[in-house]
Amino acid sequence: MEQTKVHFKIPRDVRRMLLVEEQVLLAVKQSRWKVLFNPDTIVVTSQRVIRYSPSGFFGIHKDIEDYRYEDMANFKVSRGLFFATVTISHRFNSETLILNNLPKRSMTDISKAVEENIGRVRGGTTAKIATPEAPLDALSTLKMRFAKGEITKEQFEEMRHTLE
Repeated sequence: MEQTKVHFKIPRDVRRMLLVEEQVLLAVKQSRWKVLFNPDTIVVTSQRVIRYSPSGFFGIHKDIEDYRYEDMANFKVSRGLFFATVTISHRFNSETLILNNLPKRSMTDISKAVEENIGRVRGGTTAKIATPEAPLDALSTLKMRFAKGEITKEQFEEMRHTLE
C-alpha cells in the first residue's frame, strides 16, 4: 500500500492512547464547509480507526471512539459531489460507524488503508505495514527498548535527540 503523509496534526489525546507498535497511517479532518465548529478528526492506524470528536465551547469536551479492524464487518464509501461518507458496520451488533462530511479527495487513502488492514487482520498475518515516516518507527522501537529496560534513560534521550 502506498502511504501518504498525515494531512492534519494528530490531537494530543489521540497520540497518548497509541500503542507502542501502532503506526498512524493517515488522519483526515471533517470539512469545515459542512462542520464549521469542532470538526471530527479521523485517525487511521495500523490497528484501528479512531474518531476524535471535540464538542462544546472551544472543543472543551472530547469524545474518542476506537474501532478495531477485527470487529469490522462491512466497509462502504459513498461519494458525493464534494464530500464523502464512510460507513463501517461491526460483526457483533454494535453501533455502525458513520464518518460523514469527509473531503472526497481523501477517500481513496482511507478506503485502501482500512480495507488492507481488515484483510490483514482476517488473514491472520502480522506483517508490519511500511510507512514513509521511518524516524517515527525508529522512535517507537526506541520507546519499546526503554520500556523493556534494554537501554538507560540517558541512552534513550541521546538516541531520541539523534532521531529528531
